[in-house]
Amino acid sequence: MKRREVLKAGLAASLGLAGFSRAQGAFTLTLVHTNDTHAHLEPMELTLSGKKTPVGGVAQRIALFDRLRVRAKNPLFLDAGDVFQGTLYFNQYRGLADRYFMHRALYRVMALGNHEFDLGPAPLAEFLKGARFKVVSANTDVSREPALKGLVAPYAVLWVGGERVGVVGLTTPDTKEIANPGPTVAFLDPYESAQKAVYELLARGVNKILVLSHLGYGEDLKLARRLVGAQVIVGGHSHTLLGSFPHKELSPLGPYPTVVKNPEGKDVLVVQAWEWGKVVGVLEVQFGPTGELLAYKGDALLMTPEVAPEDALAKEALKAFALPVQALFQQVIARAKVDLVGERAIVRRRESNLGNLIADGMVWKTRGAGVQIALQNGGGIRASIPAGPITVGKVYEVLPFGNTLVVMDLKGREILAALENGVSQWEAQAGRFLQVSGLRYAFDLARPAGSRVVRVEVKTEKGFVPLDLEATYRVVVNNFIAAGGDGFEVLKNAQGYRVDTGFSDAESFMDYLKALGEVEAGLEGRIEVLNEPKTERPAYWAYRVPGPVGV
Repeated sequence: MKRREVLKAGLAASLGLAGFSRAQGAFTLTLVHTNDTHAHLEPMELTLSGKKTPVGGVAQRIALFDRLRVRAKNPLFLDAGDVFQGTLYFNQYRGLADRYFMHRALYRVMALGNHEFDLGPAPLAEFLKGARFKVVSANTDVSREPALKGLVAPYAVLWVGGERVGVVGLTTPDTKEIANPGPTVAFLDPYESAQKAVYELLARGVNKILVLSHLGYGEDLKLARRLVGAQVIVGGHSHTLLGSFPHKELSPLGPYPTVVKNPEGKDVLVVQAWEWGKVVGVLEVQFGPTGELLAYKGDALLMTPEVAPEDALAKEALKAFALPVQALFQQVIARAKVDLVGERAIVRRRESNLGNLIADGMVWKTRGAGVQIALQNGGGIRASIPAGPITVGKVYEVLPFGNTLVVMDLKGREILAALENGVSQWEAQAGRFLQVSGLRYAFDLARPAGSRVVRVEVKTEKGFVPLDLEATYRVVVNNFIAAGGDGFEVLKNAQGYRVDTGFSDAESFMDYLKALGEVEAGLEGRIEVLNEPKTERPAYWAYRVPGPVGV
């Protein structure tokens, strides 16, 4: 670039938004963006610098957007997809509550995310038909799907500040495997689709072009290095935190924006805004008269209370939307014929019938992706379910952390290492102890930590066979341990296929329970503890119920 300005914009600067020195013919555009909000309309609580802090919520986001609409230079409000799925607001409203607040916030363009297809084409079509913002995806072909035909465009051309701005949408091709688009929706190569759309826009005289991507941060970086004609990629899908924050609990994956070179040697800015509305990205860019990127500055704003007060009218509207959701919490989804045991002393030391059920549900939910094995850390199971009706609220007591399911390919030796980590702190009842589906294992407490697992067998159609250390298995885990939580560095560092499905662990478990109707889960010998002190064996060890539930 002839002139480049890279300014670290702190909170005050981002809201004050002092402009660039104006080059002749230059155009300044402020991109305000979210992604992967997943129906999180209410504020949530984070631990920041050791203190519990309310973060986000749609009423606060609307207040911030109103402030930026007045103060920012040519603001353009964007969402990079996955508005659907994640809380009971989605169960109740199927995205229509989110759409109501998106209209109030005056979003202009949304990329199509994979979770928009979770319920199939018809509910997505209902969302799209009433949307007053553009929904774009250049690599999603809906031409053979009657419900969606004509509702999704490859790109949008918007007038902003007297200039035309092109926004090209992209959707992860994994949608075919991790959602329910049906046989009539096709997903094309993202790079080829994006480049074609960019060339079409340039041919129409539009030279200020953005990509609104639901591919994930890593894929966006690859795209940026290949794509010609677009110098900003606003991303989603990977739930990536970018930027710099003073809180030790936050671990950004890269700078905001992340800058890479395209084939012409020009800078491309890649940004993303974490997840659930906890962060809003604000990126100010200056384009030259022929569309070249001259200057930029930006910040990812962590939505703590000092960023903006909640909008009063939006807050009141949310209360109205919340009433049926509160009733939904009491809804009975299945019936347990036996106690489902999730007590800490059980799930962190030995096989649990509830742990079995949860792990089986993880495999069931991701069966379309070819998953064979599930690993669930016992520390993620926080309550038991007594015999009788199982309510939505009870499931959220059992799985309260809002984790998502991550599908990954692991070598047998990596699975073994994960199991070793799981039993390494057995004496301390550490939460890393693994409940499993699709395999069974034995460990010996007389051996030292790190070499305790003495047998691992994988379930096949012909029965259980020994784990092959060099074979590759498709495994589902939660995003907490996939990122290295509970000491699972082996999962964090695994180099094979990996995709965060975005499926909530609690909602996935509820779907599985609904499919079962009645639950009669027992112990199946999935985990065997050798040389356990007799004083450590609980009465539960003798508890067994016939008719185990499997996948």
